[in-house]
Amino acid sequence: MPEEKPKPPATAPVVPRPDNGQGAAVAERKSARTKPPRMYQVLMLNDDYTPMEFVVMVLQQYFQRDLETATLIMLKIHHEGRAVCGVYPKDVAATKVELVVAAARKVGHPLQCTMEAA
Repeated sequence: MPEEKPKPPATAPVVPRPDNGQGAAVAERKSARTKPPRMYQVLMLNDDYTPMEFVVMVLQQYFQRDLETATLIMLKIHHEGRAVCGVYPKDVAATKVELVVAAARKVGHPLQCTMEAA
């Protein structure tokens, strides 16, 4: 029986050749930047029943305003119908609104406090 020679494959196998980094693809990593949280204004609205002293006290207690700044904000609420008490991320603003409304209701005042996107 004669010995048969092996047949070569139809396509030659690809052998990777070292190219010393020539032609190598480098994937660049894009730095993921988080957006700052959307900010919300906390507003107090004027009414004819809540005492001005109570509004000043709320501004000092819940918004950390000094007496002079709290008085100026209270006067703006009184004369213009509403004023911004502070600007905060959504969760903080919602908490401040709830605290102010709860404090007003506790002592029987109809003080309105809301929030809106800044």
